[in-house]
Amino acid sequence: MAMFFLFLSIFLFAHIWRFIIRSRHISPSPSTPSTLTTAQPQVIKYDVFLSFRGEDTRFDFTSHLHAALKRKQILTFIDDQQVRGDEIPESLLRTIEEAKLSVPVFSENYASSKWCLEELVKIFERRKNNGQIVIPVFYKVNPSHVRSFRDAFAGLIKNKTLTEYKEKSFRDALTDTANLSGWTLGKSEPESEFIDKIVGDVMNKLQAMSSSHTRGLFGIDVRVNKVESLLNMESPDVLIVGIWGMGGIGKTTIAEVVCNKVCSLFEGIFFVNFRQQLKAHPMADLRRRFLSRLLGQEIMNRGSLSFRDSFVRDRLRRIKVLIVLDDVDNLMCLEEWRDLLDGRNSSFDAGSKVLITSRDKQVLNNVVDDTYEVEGLNYEESLQLFSSKALKNCNPTIDHRHLIAQIVSLVQGNPLALIVLGSSLYGKSIKE
Repeated sequence: MAMFFLFLSIFLFAHIWRFIIRSRHISPSPSTPSTLTTAQPQVIKYDVFLSFRGEDTRFDFTSHLHAALKRKQILTFIDDQQVRGDEIPESLLRTIEEAKLSVPVFSENYASSKWCLEELVKIFERRKNNGQIVIPVFYKVNPSHVRSFRDAFAGLIKNKTLTEYKEKSFRDALTDTANLSGWTLGKSEPESEFIDKIVGDVMNKLQAMSSSHTRGLFGIDVRVNKVESLLNMESPDVLIVGIWGMGGIGKTTIAEVVCNKVCSLFEGIFFVNFRQQLKAHPMADLRRRFLSRLLGQEIMNRGSLSFRDSFVRDRLRRIKVLIVLDDVDNLMCLEEWRDLLDGRNSSFDAGSKVLITSRDKQVLNNVVDDTYEVEGLNYEESLQLFSSKALKNCNPTIDHRHLIAQIVSLVQGNPLALIVLGSSLYGKSIKE
């Protein structure tokens, strides 16, 4: 039996290592430079695509909306070109295709721009084919007028050569927009409040989309709910919660799902993998990244700042933040952060929360208010996860079930081990 467990350990280690190496080469993280050179540009997938008439709103409303989305760490595409050609570039159409949702800002002269209407047609094509969410914003125009935009659209038809097909596609897109529920600026409503409502709606929809991504993460909901209960989102207390467990047990995944689920409740979000960050950069770079993310890039123009500076602390304590320090592997990593964490109530605004994940429970002691020990998947969850990787959509035979039951009991509910083993055994015979 000892020899069997030794063989299993070697097998798991080899396959996990191969899995990690293959993953890094196939899909390198956007934040980690790849060692491979390629002629293809890196594709950035945006959360939001902003469509707008530059002459109407570029330097006021749309710029303020873009800044508000950026402050919430929502990756938003805004076309900075002030001079546009007649034809919309393929790269821009691809950006619309890959964005999670689109926000067309309708202003008085929106329909006089062939460029804007081309974007709108693409947006609704994406909505029809892939279900992209569209949040129309009616800026100083009535939604009922969008169907026609008579004067602006008539000018476009007069001055541009439009095929009958193009004209119809533009009209259909405008009609589809008017039939959607969106945001309309009231006559006596401050624009700042109007923008806050739009940003809140965007965050809620992005959050709902991220929740759907937990499909296939077996047992995740129970574990996320336990961490949420420890964080006590309703409490005004600044709480620090630790997530502890062995490698591959799902600590990072739980932290990511919690972060995506509650991010709309906070003014600032900071999520960092300590182990990866400190392998590539010194602690000072991590501090600068933290401060620029929460306080704005301009703070870095003031020179080297520490967590003890009153200028920094005065600004931080006005922000309700969610901070996730992932994969903290030793106490030394947290030393520079102790000033902030020990004085949490004077460091951050009421209701702020901190999550720290670690394989070492000693790292969390004397730092956190409470610790959640991540349990392995139970038998049924393990069975489902392994089968989803090893058999895909195939129903297990009696022989399969017997073999899977043995593997599941030996792996003891470690999700990464189940994923790696299941993936490596996909398509293999029972004998293999």
